[in-house]
Amino acid sequence: MSEKKVTEYERYIRTGELLNLQKTELSCHDELAFQIVHQVEELWMKLALHELAFAAKQIDGGLLEAGRVAVHRMYLLVELMGTQLRILETMSPRAYFTVRAQLGRGSGQESPGFNQIIERADDLRQALNRLLRSREVDLLDLQRDPTKDPPLFALTEALVDFDQAFQHFRYRHLALVRRIIGGRTPSLKGAPAELLEHGVKQAFFPELWLVREALFRDYMPGPSLYGQDGH
Repeated sequence: MSEKKVTEYERYIRTGELLNLQKTELSCHDELAFQIVHQVEELWMKLALHELAFAAKQIDGGLLEAGRVAVHRMYLLVELMGTQLRILETMSPRAYFTVRAQLGRGSGQESPGFNQIIERADDLRQALNRLLRSREVDLLDLQRDPTKDPPLFALTEALVDFDQAFQHFRYRHLALVRRIIGGRTPSLKGAPAELLEHGVKQAFFPELWLVREALFRDYMPGPSLYGQDGH
């Protein structure tokens, strides 16, 4: 029997290597889904990091539309990451614990792509701050009148989109953990839900969120509309 001819597509995509990265002897039926979802997550995060570096470079070069497009792609990637977690929502807790035994002392908190995004997101924040200084633009003034610099305003909104999507992704992950193992089940690094809940509250670009509060005070001066108790 002659060997199967490898197509140009297979050589370029490297499907042979790619499809051999998964376990062949599975601990349970769901293990293949668990491994593939996490492998794909790492690929999406690799691409997001590629776009992050490109976006920071474009912003530093004053190419705001190119930077905005790259940030928008990052937003779409993070949206995909959150959506594909739905596959793991179909796992039963028992199946997860069977798979978990195969991880040894491994933890999703050790994801290189996830941790690099958290570390390198500050590159975008610093690039934005350099841009604001070079153009002598105040974020509050920009929010008051976006027409003063539409490309810059569009870029800041794209950064908010990405930031919000990543927060949603982290919450989706938190909800998945609670669904599968509960909120107080201890892991090797503490209670997973408690650690993830702390991360959900973190923002990459806090100044882009705080400026909205400042703008609110422009239009709603004086005591809060909701009273002292917030109601």
